[in-house]
Amino acid sequence: MSARLTPQRRLVVIGVGHRDRSDDGIGPAVVDALGQQFDEVIPIVREGDLAVLPMLWEPDDDVAIVDVVISSGPVGQLHEIDPDHLVSGGGMSTHGLNVADGIRMASRLGCLPATLRVFGIGGQKFGYGPISRELCERLDPLIEELAALIGLSATG
Repeated sequence: MSARLTPQRRLVVIGVGHRDRSDDGIGPAVVDALGQQFDEVIPIVREGDLAVLPMLWEPDDDVAIVDVVISSGPVGQLHEIDPDHLVSGGGMSTHGLNVADGIRMASRLGCLPATLRVFGIGGQKFGYGPISRELCERLDPLIEELAALIGLSATG
């Protein structure tokens, strides 16, 4: 499921998170910026239940999902997570159905995209409010790093 994204197909990048829940808003912020900088990106922001994941892509799409994660690493560190090894948060998500469960549901329904990659960005604050200063300072480097990982050129 985690093969390198292919330029011949649509590139759907899904930002998961609530914009009003501090660092949880980093997924939507990154995806909004990628959509503005690269014409080939189809940006989708999902702030609610992820039961709709299979409806956000087509079978031939290359898909990248971006969400905040709680990590022992530094705030703003980008992690690529193998979709086959995602663990359900057991109700710990700010979404009704979390990313892991949404992907499992898509798999059971036979609705996975051609390629699927999941990226987590380390966060620390999840209360109501804006994205933390530490994470905001990492926004531009995160966009560049993610763009490179999914095969977008700087001239996009």
